[in-house]
Amino acid sequence: MTMTKHSERFPRPEAELEELAEYYDTHDTNDEMEHGECVEPQPMATTSLRLPADVIDQLKRQARARHVRYTSYVRSILERAARGDTPPEIAEITQRLQRIERAVTGRQTSDDQKTA
Repeated sequence: MTMTKHSERFPRPEAELEELAEYYDTHDTNDEMEHGECVEPQPMATTSLRLPADVIDQLKRQARARHVRYTSYVRSILERAARGDTPPEIAEITQRLQRIERAVTGRQTSDDQKTA
């Protein structure tokens, strides 16, 4: 999933844009770039999925909060599930439940002792 970083200010002042344009017009930036490899995209197929309207609305809200398109967000969820990965949201809830269970039962694990 592609997510944009929102740490930069936009729009930038015209003077700053001119300064950046001058820099990139007069400097070789090859050494500043990360070297990568060309990866062939996987072929995509289209599928239709029927979900309750309220589930779709919630997924759209979550996608907007992450600044990604709804379809990309749903695809990322399905891809993680297909790989057997636990979505971060579920992993966090699971960890919280485990801490609560340990607190209630009085059992401590080695991880608990490290953070104590």
